[in-house]
Amino acid sequence: MKFGIIGLGYVGLATLCGLAKAGHEVIGVEKHIPKLEQLKGGTVPFHEPGMAEVLSEYQDAITWTDDVGLASGADYVILAVGTPSREDGSCDLSYIEAALAAFKTPQKIIIRSTVPPGTTNVLKVMYPAHTFAIVPEFLQEGRALADVLKPHRVVIGSDDLEMCEELAGIYGRLGVPLVCTSPINAEFIKYASNAFLATKISFINDLSRLADKAGADITTIADGMGLDPRIGRSFLNAGLGYGGSCFPKDMAALLHVAQENGLDLPVIRAAAETNDAQIRYLLSKLDVTRGMRVAFLGLAFKPGTDDMRDAPSIALAQQLLLQEVEVIGYDPLATWDYRQADTVEEALDGADYAILVTEWEELVNLKPEAFAGMRQPRFIDARNAWKFARDPRDVQYEGVGRMQQKVNPSTSK
Repeated sequence: MKFGIIGLGYVGLATLCGLAKAGHEVIGVEKHIPKLEQLKGGTVPFHEPGMAEVLSEYQDAITWTDDVGLASGADYVILAVGTPSREDGSCDLSYIEAALAAFKTPQKIIIRSTVPPGTTNVLKVMYPAHTFAIVPEFLQEGRALADVLKPHRVVIGSDDLEMCEELAGIYGRLGVPLVCTSPINAEFIKYASNAFLATKISFINDLSRLADKAGADITTIADGMGLDPRIGRSFLNAGLGYGGSCFPKDMAALLHVAQENGLDLPVIRAAAETNDAQIRYLLSKLDVTRGMRVAFLGLAFKPGTDDMRDAPSIALAQQLLLQEVEVIGYDPLATWDYRQADTVEEALDGADYAILVTEWEELVNLKPEAFAGMRQPRFIDARNAWKFARDPRDVQYEGVGRMQQKVNPSTSK
């Protein structure tokens, strides 16, 4: 079959690679010319394992263009354009509307972009010539291609029975659970999934503060909770809170949809507020004064990606800079607008504090002697991931919700 894919960010490019690998012909449409030129040259414009290899191997099956109209001859057109947040938390759907308006003939449209509940039904009225289905993505950055090739489930939302059956036949070959439902249910499943995971993170972060006060270890508590199959251990890691391109945006959009419907969602709202407060809580662990230097170990919102969208490191740095504290960051892949070191050693040299912001393997395995170049070896483990936490030696170590492991080198010898 032939698929046209509009928008080649994480979702669009991962989808394109998956379809090409499955033997389909794909037309990749990207309006941002520098990115398009990179893709034509076989370069993936962001870090995502496996994509470059797929693009190289299946280049003959891919047509690259900035012309949306060239996708009109495809069997299906997949929309994977951005839906950024507006100031009020609502989603900006202008990129979707612009793509749909560019087609002069009826198309079978698959929406992969994340859109608020009710959007597909509105688009059906605005563009009645097209047939719509929404197939929300559940991709994790750092393993997006793997999630396309072997997802946990596929959700198809469409009121068109024929289209639903066609898509079920295509996705059924993946051998994973299929959910065929209405468009609004499919949209809700996407938002509800992300909101639940974000709430799970905020829940454990709430408890981490109490663990600090009470002298308990939140990591052990989470391990014990996670053994219950009804709860599970994933997303119960206390730390800096969630970031990235999905959770913050989707939480804001869900709260906005609720407001439009005259409702409040107190659990979702509290989870978002807790996430914002976690940065302030982490800052309270630092006794900083003007002119101090703080080294950030890791910058990306999570390991395995170079994505800095809504990364906690940025909010943390902004707060420290307001206190006239110097910040320097190191990350294997990601870059930011502030001072950046090329090596861990450069970041730590002369620093008053070090903060583990992103749990890259090379950073969680840093040995205590790696901190010797600091003015004072004070280490805040904001991800509770450092492998030497139980034997920090001369490093003054503190995690999040692990007060019983706080060690002062002056009293530990």
